Amino acid sequence: MKVTFDKAKLLAALLPAAGISQVKNTLTTVEGLLFECPPREKYGKFEGDLSSTCRISAFDLDKGLQTTVECDIQEEGIYCINTSKILQIVRVMPDGDVTIEIDDRNRVKVTGGQSSFEITAQNGLDFPTMPMFIGERVYQIPQHIIRDIIAETVFAVGQNDPRPAFNGALFRIRDDKLTVVGCDGNRLAAANTELPAGSPDAEMVIPGKFLMELGKMLRDTEDELTMIIGRKHIIFHIDEVWFFTRMIDAEFMKYEKFLPSTYRLQCYVSPGELSGAIERASLITEDKLGGNSKPFVKLSFESDSRSIAISSVSAGGSVFERVPCAMDGEDMAIGFNCRLLVDAIRAIPADTEMLRIRLNSPLMGIVIEPAGGTSFVDAAPEPEVFGDRALDVKGKDHEGEKEYMYFVMPLRMNK
Repeated sequence: MKVTFDKAKLLAALLPAAGISQVKNTLTTVEGLLFECPPREKYGKFEGDLSSTCRISAFDLDKGLQTTVECDIQEEGIYCINTSKILQIVRVMPDGDVTIEIDDRNRVKVTGGQSSFEITAQNGLDFPTMPMFIGERVYQIPQHIIRDIIAETVFAVGQNDPRPAFNGALFRIRDDKLTVVGCDGNRLAAANTELPAGSPDAEMVIPGKFLMELGKMLRDTEDELTMIIGRKHIIFHIDEVWFFTRMIDAEFMKYEKFLPSTYRLQCYVSPGELSGAIERASLITEDKLGGNSKPFVKLSFESDSRSIAISSVSAGGSVFERVPCAMDGEDMAIGFNCRLLVDAIRAIPADTEMLRIRLNSPLMGIVIEPAGGTSFVDAAPEPEVFGDRALDVKGKDHEGEKEYMYFVMPLRMNK
């Protein structure tokens, strides 16, 4: 095989593919990238110009990526090249043409300008077969919609949790609305957005690690991606890239049952002021002096001062700050792992002007949502606390609105 690429185009194709290929695997072929020059029927149909196209694929048996790059094919071939080696070499090559030449002994020669490298390759025909990019349910969605909803929820997805569903995010499509929910047992993030009329209903659990990679690939644009739901895989077609993963075969929890049905405290606060105060408190809570690496941050909701007092004490210091708020209900103090709160506040959309926070007790979770409320939580004020008064937005119609909600579990504070 002998193929010449433009360095910039080749590097642009290698970077997303390199994020998929595993470092270690029992199959050595999936530790590399498959170069098809030109594309073969075995690894999927291709309708472009076969004489000037190289298809690059990465696949770790669960998730994968396939993309194409324009090239000049002097000798055809199909080989698997080690991911980290080819990426590092192309990165340091001078700008201009890069030629990859592989002989019958699988020795790879990469040349460009006055630079030359030699590595080894494997027969590409040993690369595992990937799933077909087909499915009965197909959606056309602007990239920024999926990008935003992932950013608002993926931080709450578990990492290597023994409960399989917690390692993924729920994607539920009902009545032309996409709802995404992530939960790791300590926090929950939910968001929804409108889809085009006639979108077929569906429900699946998508691995969180895949969604993180997908979010990096998406742009803040109205350009549409294609989402295809197959029998076992979900596929995203973005520009020239096919990105897919095996869905998690587990039922997601009935998260609605874990959200509080009543509240004894309700307050409204600026997201910018709350975020700044909690970020500053994290400087103390993450202090590892004295072996105490997880001191809690305390939020005291005080009606007399009309503020939230935010404080924390560790072996290395302390912090205290007040954030003004409008509140009604019982005064209450509650403690949290500061990192859980920081992640939730950071995920709040930048255009949010005011937050609504609701609490039931210091031992139950805190609900954070936009001031106008959402359809996720249908909580009622405790009559013994509020009587017939409440800073509520009863009966608000959320039809057509984009919504988000965060639920964070507290820590038990030492008295």
